[in-house]
Amino acid sequence: MRLHRGFILCIIVFFLVTNGCTRVGPDMMYKDRFDYTTAVGDSWKEQVLLNIVRIRYSDWPTFVTVDQIITAYTMEHTGTARLIGKRGISDVLTNDQAEAGWVGKFAERPTILYKPLSGENYVNAMLTPAKPASVFALIESGWPADHLSRIALRSVSGNFNSSAQYGVMHRTDVAFAQFITMLKVLQAADAMRVSIRKNEKKPETVTLRIFPEKLTINQRSDLRDLKQRLGLDVSKNSFGIVNDSDFHNQENVFIQGRSLLQVLVALSTGVQIPETHISSRVAPPLKPIPEKDMSGLLPLMEIQSGSENPGDAYVAVKYLGMWFWIDKTDHFSKRSLQYALTLITLLDSNNKQGGSVVIPVN
Repeated sequence: MRLHRGFILCIIVFFLVTNGCTRVGPDMMYKDRFDYTTAVGDSWKEQVLLNIVRIRYSDWPTFVTVDQIITAYTMEHTGTARLIGKRGISDVLTNDQAEAGWVGKFAERPTILYKPLSGENYVNAMLTPAKPASVFALIESGWPADHLSRIALRSVSGNFNSSAQYGVMHRTDVAFAQFITMLKVLQAADAMRVSIRKNEKKPETVTLRIFPEKLTINQRSDLRDLKQRLGLDVSKNSFGIVNDSDFHNQENVFIQGRSLLQVLVALSTGVQIPETHISSRVAPPLKPIPEKDMSGLLPLMEIQSGSENPGDAYVAVKYLGMWFWIDKTDHFSKRSLQYALTLITLLDSNNKQGGSVVIPVN
């Protein structure tokens, strides 16, 4: 009988121990890490798309970054186990009754720190032009030269990219279109190299080296024509890239980058505004570029609109009672949004001054 009671007690203890020693940390890390990554990425896409739509409606863009995500887990177990022996008429233990109790408690306490972009940080992030060195570093790493340049660059040696101001779109200058087209050709032929040298005492220097021997005869002719248009020495194949007009000469290409605000304004021209919002003057009309003045370049982004949530879009936001989205099959627009997100990162001053908003998530 004692052996029987001991066996029952061991089973009860084993049950309590195996349930009480469960570890939640390692198991939850795999799930939460990817869930939070997905949530942060999706929220960034939605925030940027919403700001693009807001600008098209003459509203002001606002940004709130996720500064920290802290999640705490607690798990508590308490248990009891005992055997109760029942006595018969002869006052002898006749059988045993096992009793066990187990109480478990699990709690998750995530806390998210939001950092509004404001003050000097806002001005620096929104109005500071992208550095040509950063743009060409991305091109050197394999990003499409023509697409990225159309988004991030404002001008090349006095030849301007397309722009939109006060509801009027301005076409891309011919030389600018030729420049980004040639960058695409050089990149596809592996005929260019970008080197960036940094010095603590001097500003960073960017050098663009071209290898015309990798080009066709027609492409070499186009390259020579472009050099002449940009005022460069046609006999040279190595040029500095500068963002100061004082250094603009036959050996340097003067390049101005766009600010984040200019990037968002350019992308906002692709928002398809509902006719009711135009007729009621909720959104300003946009005067398109006449076809005869078009440079042959595709629009940077196409943002569709409708009264219902598209459901399976790449990213969708709601504004003024309407839904705006980028179709999941529109890879050109998707890449434009990705480049905008990257430029936000490049233009972020990473200045930790300013307060954060702490939000406990229950």
